[in-house]
This record gives sequence, C-alpha cells and structure tokens, in this order.
Amino acid sequence: MSFPFSALHLPLVLGGLLLFTTAQAQPSASVRERRDRRVALPRPGEPVLEVPVAAGILTTLVLDSAVDRNAVELEGRTRFKLVDVGERAINLEPGVELGAGERLMLRVRFADGAFPAHAVIALVSHPLMVDTRVEVSRRPVSPEALQAELSEVRAQLAAKDAELAALRTQHEATGPAALALNGLLEEGGVLDSGITAQPKKETESSLRVQYGRSFRARAWGVLFVEVENYGKDPWTPTVARLTSTTSGARVRVLKVLMKQPRIGPGEIGSVVVETGAPTWKKGALFNLELVDASGVRRLLVPHVAL
Repeated sequence: MSFPFSALHLPLVLGGLLLFTTAQAQPSASVRERRDRRVALPRPGEPVLEVPVAAGILTTLVLDSAVDRNAVELEGRTRFKLVDVGERAINLEPGVELGAGERLMLRVRFADGAFPAHAVIALVSHPLMVDTRVEVSRRPVSPEALQAELSEVRAQLAAKDAELAALRTQHEATGPAALALNGLLEEGGVLDSGITAQPKKETESSLRVQYGRSFRARAWGVLFVEVENYGKDPWTPTVARLTSTTSGARVRVLKVLMKQPRIGPGEIGSVVVETGAPTWKKGALFNLELVDASGVRRLLVPHVAL
C-alpha cells in the first residue's frame, strides 16, 4: 500500500538531508595535515592559544614547567576518549569531532606558583590541520636569553674551530716528520724491503703484482703493491690474509686501502695492507693473499719479507 506525499513529510525529508549534508561536510581526520610546533603562551590581553584537535588523533601538549596535576580543568571532558595528565605533558584524544566554531577550554595551573601561574588553551576543530605535538613555552624568549644562547653557541663553535685547526696541523705533518711526532720510528728507522714482481701468466684471477715494497716500524707494518688487472672484469680487494711461511700463523690485518675504488680491466692500481705492531723477527717471510668480495678472484703474493 502506498502513501501519498504530503506537507507532513516535508520536515522529515529536510531533516534527513540536513543530517546527510552535515556528515558530508565534516572533515575526515585522516586527510588533515598533522603538525608539530613550538609556541609561547600569549601575554595578558593577547588572544588565547588555539590548538586544533580531531577525533581519534592523539594530541600531546608539552609544557616547559611542571603542572599541578590536580588542578587541570577541561571543558567537555566526557567527549574525550583519553585525557592523561603527566608532570609536564598532557595527552588528549577526542572521542567525537568538535563542531565548527566550538572552543573547549583547557585550564592548567603551574606547580611552582611563579608568573604566569596559569595557562589557558582553546581546543578547536580545523578543517585542514590537527596538532599532534605542541611544545608550549611558559614565557616568550627574551632578547637577553637569546643573546646568552648565541654567546654560548659562539663559544662552542670557537672551541670546535680550535680543535679542527689542531687536527689540520697534525694532518699536515706527513711522511717521516709525522712518524717521528707520533713516536713510530725506532732507533733503526723504517725497514724497507722489496716485493718481487710476478710474471704475467694466464690464471683464473688474471691478476699480478708489478711492483711492491714492505715497510716495518716499531708500531706497524705496511705492504704496498701495484696490481695489474689483465682480466675482463674490474677487481676490488676487500680482504687481506697474511700467513707465515714457516709456522702458518696468520697476522692480524688492520686495513686494506686503495687509491681508487676498483682496478679496471687493463689498469694498474695501488693496494696497501696495514698490520699492527710486528711480533715476529725482522725479515720474516709471509704469503699475502688479496681477495675480492665474491671470494672468487684472489691474488697470491708468496714470500713477502716484513
């Protein structure tokens, strides 16, 4: 059975349309821009600080002074899903959206009683943004405080500049002078030995040493080799093994350095291997093995004196 439409139905239809339009106009919290910011409490006579909040989104107010947790007042507290008051932080999560133009006042009293003794914050709804973290300064930063902070930063920078200058001076002292300054030269100085060049022969690694030297001082040992790559692929040694030819003991390698990132096909590159303080007799013989990251291409340099 159908019922004719009459003027009695008009209020119901208009009411439904109004509810639908309001629901459609209500902004979605998920599309609002979430922001973190730092603000100062307004001075007397200035507008109240406004903080946009949204349903289902946590807003944290962080104050720079302890608050009286028992004296925090929030209008419409039952409309909030979460109200958590800490020593200096207040967490708020509305359960429902605030209406357009609605302001719920949050009143906070500071624990120390100093001026200003209270803070008043208006919680509002904004169609485009919501505050997720607001750091609230109790007092605006004075020019004197800014000047003091600037002087402190300048002093820190001056100290860093002095430290950098000392490092530059130390870095500029290279070669024998640097070794002497760092106490790395023994009475006999640095002992230098040659590394025999290897003949070119077809091997799986397609690598050979063209030239090499070994250096030994009281606190370190260094092997320097120039490697020719006559293969088809570039090569980068990442691991060095130094093994005694007599005892089989392995020396701990500290560094493997190169002048270039890789040795390309047909190129010659320099490789340096550094060890700690020698604990073996001068002129002892070692087998040097250089291996790339894949572990497939390796270069074996036998009978290296160090």
